[in-house]
Parts: sequence; C-alpha cells; structure tokens
Amino acid sequence: MNSLERVKAALHFSGPDKVPLFSQNLKTDVLPLAMLPSKNWHPGHIPEEEGLFPHPFDDFVVNLGLYKWKKPDWAKKNPKYKKNNWLKYPREEIDEWGCIWNRSGGNQTMGHPGRASMPSWGDLDKYLESHTPDPTDRTRYSLFLKLGKIISLLGFKKYRVCVLGHVGPSQTASMIRGFSPYLVDHAKHPNELKRLLAHLTEFYVECIKNWIKFSAKPHGFLLVDDLGEQSGPFFSPRTFKNFYEPVYRTIFQTAHDYGCETHLHCCGKVDKLLPSLIEWGLDAIEFDSPRMSGYTDLKPYVGKIMFWACANIQSIYVNGTPDEVRKEVWHMMRNLGTKEGGFGLYPYPQPYHIHVPKKNQKALYEGLKEFGDYTKIPPYWWDYPTPDEWDRYTVPALPPLSP
Repeated sequence: MNSLERVKAALHFSGPDKVPLFSQNLKTDVLPLAMLPSKNWHPGHIPEEEGLFPHPFDDFVVNLGLYKWKKPDWAKKNPKYKKNNWLKYPREEIDEWGCIWNRSGGNQTMGHPGRASMPSWGDLDKYLESHTPDPTDRTRYSLFLKLGKIISLLGFKKYRVCVLGHVGPSQTASMIRGFSPYLVDHAKHPNELKRLLAHLTEFYVECIKNWIKFSAKPHGFLLVDDLGEQSGPFFSPRTFKNFYEPVYRTIFQTAHDYGCETHLHCCGKVDKLLPSLIEWGLDAIEFDSPRMSGYTDLKPYVGKIMFWACANIQSIYVNGTPDEVRKEVWHMMRNLGTKEGGFGLYPYPQPYHIHVPKKNQKALYEGLKEFGDYTKIPPYWWDYPTPDEWDRYTVPALPPLSP
C-alpha cells in the first residue's frame, strides 16, 4: 500500500498492510498542512496592545522567516528587541484571537495561556469585531499549498491533513475568558458562551471551505482541542453534549460533506466524551498520553474510532527504557486498535520540549518496524489476554512467541 491507502485502511478498519505513521519526517504517511498567521497581522500598534508581542504558535515560525512582524515604535526603539532578539526575553504575546500567552524567553515551547483577554461578557461584540481572524486570507495557507504541490509532483501519495487554526473552539474560548471563568460560564452565562462558540465554529467551517477553495486537496482535517485534565474531562458528558454538539457536529459534518475524515488531538482523560464525539462524526482521535485515559476505559471504543497515539509522554516515552518504549508500540496496537486497523503511531512532534532521550525516540521507530507489519504479527497475539488494570508506567511483557 502507499501512504494514502494505508491511512485510509486504518481509518476504516479495512486491513492496512502496516501501522500508519504520522510524524515530522520523510517517513510519515501523513502530510500535515498547517495554517500560518496572516501576513497582514501586526499586533502592538494600538494603545491597548503596547508591550504585547505576536504569538505565531512557535518560535520557529519567526526564526525561519515564515512570519515577519512589522514592529511598532515601542519595539523599534528598544535595542534589545532588534531583529528577532525579542524571542529571548520573558514577555506577553497576543495571538490573532486576542488571546494572551506567557512566554518565559529563550526556549522553544509555545508558552502557556495567560490572563483573560475578555474578562467581561459585555465586551463580546467589540471583542469579536477586533479579534476575529479572516479565514479567507490566502496568506495563511500559501506556504503549505506550495509544499503540498511539491510533494505531489515528487510522486509521494501521502494522506494530506489540513490543520484548522491554532487551537480548537474549547481552548480558544477558555483563553478568551480565562480558564476558571470559562468553566463557570457553562452554568452562569450559557447563552453568551454558546454565542461565542457559534462564532468560533463558523471560523473553523470557513477554514475547511478555504482549504478546499485554495486547492489543498485534503483527505482529512485536524482540530487541536484539549478537553480534560489528568483524572477526567473538564465537564460532564451532559454539559459537553449541551454546549458542544452544535460545534463539533457542524465541523465534522462539513469535512464529511467534502469527502474528508476528521481527526482531533486531545489531551486529558476524556474517554467519557468519546461516545458523543463518535456520534457526532469524529473519525480519529490523537493522544500524546493514551494511558491517561487508560487502555481499560478506552476498550469500549476500540473498533469504533481510530486512535493515533504516542508512547505515554508523561511516563514511558520520557522515563522508560528503550526496550519498554519499543514494547509499548505493540501494547498500543493491541489495546487501541484491531487486527483490521484502527491504530496509527504519532511520535510526539516536539520531543525537545519534554526532553525525550534520543535512544527512546529511536526505540519508538524500532518498535514500529518490529511490530507495525500486520502480516508478521502472530494471529494468537490478538487474542492473548491483556491486564485488567494498567498504571502509567508498567510495560508488560510481550505475548509468548508460540501459543
């Protein structure tokens, strides 16, 4: 199978030859096409944005010249902000939705959400008028449109997945309002929150339409939205359904209308939300830490949705031995997928952020090479009993080599 056929077979449980790979290198079966900040966006020029630097998702976007900030006078006049030196200092950044991010300076991580950018619901109309990105702006898509054309001309038949925005509707709303007020809004300001979510939904729908319009020729769309913490989702399944069915169902259905699958990156223990997401049309979910939701609690959904996953980044991938990382590839295949597909390997894209040892990064690919070919897996391995209880650190032995 070529890469496109392999990913499609895994998504639809139709017997891929190998476990598909979603990585940041040439071995990948998936070609991600990301959105960049608009070339027309230059924050810091109005009084209320003085002292705020642009948040273009990651420093590499600036360092590679993919986004060039036209600096306001207060930045031009400060010699320590010359060229891209401002990236070295602790600072507040603002993204295109007006959300504030805290950056410690001198590191390569994207930073963390900061203070609320819209503390009062009374400012909603003015806020959305000032801080709604234009999804029709071709400059957001142009670089990756060119990349996609080059890959196609070289004859690589990759599964093309277009990324929708920076982060998804729940995360964006939480940063606009501040995380704690956002949670309270579900009870105290439901109408206002639903109005904000509807506005955000329209943006993601328009992003889908414009990826299509600009001839990206996607096979799938990826949304990035964390919905839980270590022990459970941010809201009950009932609250989630009440507020987010119109959001996700609309986005997923729009993608399906164009013949594309939907993928969701999601951190947190969110197994209780999967029935709704599956019902609304989600085709695949990606976990950086699949053991957070837990193999036992995810078991009811195996075969109903595809799982992309990395060896647990909070434990095994960072602190395990290379042998444990290698074996974990099989345990993910067994506990998240079926012998007909449903699992894909997703190496954490920024291992330097979490200090993954080089030997463990290598071991993850070794595990894929050893176990990722479905024709080489002994049939009885798929029926070999799995533990009833899993912790986040222990990697069980592999099934025996003979029945």
